[in-house]
Amino acid sequence: MSYPEYINDEPQTITLRDYDDAEWAKTTCLDFRKNEYVVVEMENPDNVIAKIDSKENDVLDRIFKSAKGTHAKQQQENK
Repeated sequence: MSYPEYINDEPQTITLRDYDDAEWAKTTCLDFRKNEYVVVEMENPDNVIAKIDSKENDVLDRIFKSAKGTHAKQQQENK
């Protein structure tokens, strides 16, 4: 799989649309590290593929908050 090249030893910054359209998206996932959203390789999560543009943070904050709420609710139901 060919991931975006680093520029000046830093991962490229991409938008969510770029991520959605990327052929490599299915082998990656989003993570929140050091106060920013990043794309990491699923098989090797230490490998940061790209950074998500900070303009997307509001959208991602809502998605992650909703997902965490759903997960917590499912955990309560399974007790």
